[in-house]
Amino acid sequence: MCRVKVTEQTILISLTSLIASIFHIKDAFLGFFLAYKIDFIPGFLHIFDTNYGLYNLLILFLISFCYYSIESLTGHGIAEDIFKLEIINKYKISKNKLLKLLLVRDIIKSFFISNIINSLFILKNKKFLQNEYDNKFNLMSIKNKNENKKSLFLQYFYSSMIMYYSIFFILIIIYTFVQPAAPLASSGTVKSGSYNYWHFFSTILKNNITLDVFEYMIGGFSLFTGTFIELFSSNIYEAIIMSSLDITHGSSSFVKYILPQFFPETLGYVFGLSIALVMTDIILSFV
Repeated sequence: MCRVKVTEQTILISLTSLIASIFHIKDAFLGFFLAYKIDFIPGFLHIFDTNYGLYNLLILFLISFCYYSIESLTGHGIAEDIFKLEIINKYKISKNKLLKLLLVRDIIKSFFISNIINSLFILKNKKFLQNEYDNKFNLMSIKNKNENKKSLFLQYFYSSMIMYYSIFFILIIIYTFVQPAAPLASSGTVKSGSYNYWHFFSTILKNNITLDVFEYMIGGFSLFTGTFIELFSSNIYEAIIMSSLDITHGSSSFVKYILPQFFPETLGYVFGLSIALVMTDIILSFV
């Protein structure tokens, strides 16, 4: 269930950033993820103690409430459909009482902090994969539709791809069309004749492995919290650079300068995310 909750939250926070940018509201989430290493505590508190941070929280609540209301009423959600999970009613409840319980349920899940706390009780109610509220009122439970389950790593690799690329392409939209990034400065230097693509490729690979080990994989020991932050921050940097290159050299720059190493580079991050999720799952299994 870790992959389901994290996938949902990454998509919801990304959509919040997109909507905030469209309405010219300073993005508290992207600001925190971008500068978290040098300004962690103040950056995090700005989400809660500034007007623009409260606007972002309001947008996130409204988006989340719409999403979880649809999920409750239809029994379908983005992450559940992706991972072949079925939301079912554990017990029959009268329609009026059910609607009231679902309203409270959706409000709890729409505040991301209360949603996280509520979801931690899935560890306690593993048999039916229920959070505390659903278990207390005999509401929803989840089961796997596919009896032939894929390996744990393949499930997490699939989840990591969705998380990484969904955030990335939403950020590309933000920094290209809504809030364009600044063009890259021209150095005026002449390209060296000794340039070697494979040396360049090996340098990128080495840098990404280092990032995977020290940011994504080790982040799994913090129950994915550190990995989740790094997921957004590295994505922001990648999106800004790509958008800046596009503004500077035109759309053809993507094919010429980025595409040759884009998927090998980003897939390195996806593998790191997958291993972090596996680590988190193993650690949580001991709780």
